Amino acid sequence: MANGGWYGTAQDRERIEGPLKLLDPELDRFASKYGLQVTKNLKDWPERSLVWGTDVRCLIQVFLVDESGLTLNLWICASQDRDGSRFWKKETSRKEVQVSEMARDLFDLLEAGKRKLDHCSAHPEELEFATKLGHQKMAAEQTVVQGS
Repeated sequence: MANGGWYGTAQDRERIEGPLKLLDPELDRFASKYGLQVTKNLKDWPERSLVWGTDVRCLIQVFLVDESGLTLNLWICASQDRDGSRFWKKETSRKEVQVSEMARDLFDLLEAGKRKLDHCSAHPEELEFATKLGHQKMAAEQTVVQGS
């Protein structure tokens, strides 16, 4: 469901996004401290993301895991595309927790996640192979190189 978007009622949507709205002030405070922007509801699913970096893309994401239990995950990921492959390092810092547990430690979790991701950004050679990139992505990269 997370990749398919939301198809329920407005009231149901409000219920499932409610836990994340409770975290918004702390996410905004963290984002402000580092000059980042919080994005919301990618692919029309309840989530909050902080992204930075150009060569190495760093992502901290809090997202709804279970719409009936209203549990959340906090996931961090550093990724880099090179030589037709994607490399990454990822970690689930909190898994299937209630908003009260996430809120209690959120700022510290964000700080720890940022430190880990900044380390990965400074040391991209430590990223692990994730996947080969699709033909479409590689063709687009070649077009850009050839067109330069």
